Amino acid sequence: MARKGGLGHLKRLASPPYWPIHRKEHPWAPKPSAGPHAASQSVPLDILVRDELGLAKTRREFSKIAAGGRVKIDGRARRKNHAAGLMDVLEFAEANLAYRMLPIKGKGLGLVKIPKEEAKFKLCKILGKSTAPKGMIQYGTHDGRSLTFPSTDTQSAAFSTNDTLRISIPTQKVLNHIKFEKGNYALVTAGRNIGKSGKILELQQGTATRPAMVRIEDDAGTKFDTMVDYTFVIGTDKPSIKLEAS
Repeated sequence: MARKGGLGHLKRLASPPYWPIHRKEHPWAPKPSAGPHAASQSVPLDILVRDELGLAKTRREFSKIAAGGRVKIDGRARRKNHAAGLMDVLEFAEANLAYRMLPIKGKGLGLVKIPKEEAKFKLCKILGKSTAPKGMIQYGTHDGRSLTFPSTDTQSAAFSTNDTLRISIPTQKVLNHIKFEKGNYALVTAGRNIGKSGKILELQQGTATRPAMVRIEDDAGTKFDTMVDYTFVIGTDKPSIKLEAS
């Protein structure tokens, strides 16, 4: 018997709890298409435009809007079921609106309205580094990008895992590099401290039974610990992007 593939539908009761939809109003919800973000860590464009922003009344109306190339993620036109994830930039050029997907305190991912200048760049966290053919070094980011540089390139030689790259969209040119180190400003993207931000005070090495941890102090002076995997560096002495409370 052949192996059964993934289901082509999604019930609302099985959708992530932070999606801005009524879980019992209708039986079905848009299923995110395969992409750079996991289904549990992204929100379909249909839901963002219809339910969170209220720019469309029905899914059919959204489909007509998206079919005209009016909805862009990271500078590229996207259609229904495409999912937006962490740090993705959502643009409506005709309406002169731009949003960034960011973690919201105590909830999950949500849209934060940003100035037009901020819509020109995106922050990408480096998750891996490997060698590529022809003397190239390849860096994999949290949003599925693969950026390659010559091994002799002096700029990329300083890149390390957990660092953040500020890239232009859609050209993917590296504009800036932010090190994952003490003193820099970080944002928590998951866990019980999701959405909190502050300066990194201490980095704690992991062990065989304990993951690597980081201690952060927020703007109010409160200190808390979270895992390195949940930490996203977004600036040096202050955030380089607009956050929920800013």
